[in-house]
Amino acid sequence: MLRYSIGGSMNVFNKLFLFLALPFLIFAAEETKMPSLPAISEYSAVDFSHLIGMEGFSDDLLKMHFSLYQGYVKNTNLLTRLLGSYVSGEKKTDYAYQALKRRFGWEFDGMRLHELYFDNLGGKGDLDTSSALYQRIVRDFGSYEAWKADYISTGMMRGIGWAILYLDPVSNRLFNTWINEHDLGHLAGGVPLLVMDVWEHAYMIQYRLDRAKYIEAFFKNIDWSKPSTRLKSSR
Repeated sequence: MLRYSIGGSMNVFNKLFLFLALPFLIFAAEETKMPSLPAISEYSAVDFSHLIGMEGFSDDLLKMHFSLYQGYVKNTNLLTRLLGSYVSGEKKTDYAYQALKRRFGWEFDGMRLHELYFDNLGGKGDLDTSSALYQRIVRDFGSYEAWKADYISTGMMRGIGWAILYLDPVSNRLFNTWINEHDLGHLAGGVPLLVMDVWEHAYMIQYRLDRAKYIEAFFKNIDWSKPSTRLKSSR
């Protein structure tokens, strides 16, 4: 159920062309004779099966979502190998190289955002009011309720994407941010604290078009120890 969007910064024609041409570009890159390089360790999919049985998330929904995530890991490894074959080559101006290079961030961010998303699930949804994260939210948004309302509004925006609570470590401020697709809209240098997937595949099997119900289930299952740890680690 992997969904490709032709929206974004590239025009529709170019995005559609890239989508249709990508298999041929990968084949061409694989067929190109390049100098051999040392083996590169590959990414491994994280096992999130402990989330099975989570309230508000059906087993079928989670298993499908895990499979989709594993696809991003597989494609990230594939592109890493293909792009690595160009390192010692002389074809960095090839269209195949450029197309694969553009695609890498999309696959990599799809892998990493899913890992952050699944990792901050599996809890009871309660944020300790004495925690540093709670205090920071109140400081930057006025109250936890105001932050939550803004985060939900971000997640309810039309289109596919992600809602992310970001820390800007430079200004030490929090922002609720909309990420279009996987690789567009990130705050440079920002630390993602709480990640929510709002692509259709994250909820439509169970909730159809009722994204609000899905977001409600998401909040009931947040493991706030993970965003809190991410905040602490950012220091």
